[in-house]
Amino acid sequence: MTGQLYWITGLAGAGKSSLARKLFKALKPATPELVYLDGDTLRELFDANGLYREADRHRLALQYAHLCYLLTSQGVDVICATISMFDDVRAWNREHFPNYIEIYLKVSFSVLQKRDQNKLYSNHARQRINDAVGCDIDAQLPKQPDIVLCNNGDNTIEELVRRVLKKI
Repeated sequence: MTGQLYWITGLAGAGKSSLARKLFKALKPATPELVYLDGDTLRELFDANGLYREADRHRLALQYAHLCYLLTSQGVDVICATISMFDDVRAWNREHFPNYIEIYLKVSFSVLQKRDQNKLYSNHARQRINDAVGCDIDAQLPKQPDIVLCNNGDNTIEELVRRVLKKI
């Protein structure tokens, strides 16, 4: 029995964690073998805080995918919210997960800069940090996601979750 992988991706501030938490809450009653993995939590788990170079991010994205594989191969459904903006990682996911749904949160860069909840974009603009995806590191945007959600603020997270639930 193979579990389902919901791979939620988008740039920092796109709403990945918010969507993932609400999706988890919606699916959990009918899916007891469901876990939610968040990129920030995984970064801590893998002791990778401070590792933001492109090569580090790529290695972490592959580690997240392999952890998801371990869980889904045991019948656990997984919601993974991560930037992981690498084409080859998403291709690996499509090849290795028979039950894979890629959800891309598309947000304009100007909206991301306004949200800036972790001060990533403002700190980058002030040259306090480097290696920000979408700034120093080119984001390899998903080319064929299963679900694209525009999250520029016109819809609530609950509305976006309902859209996901309708499509899955």
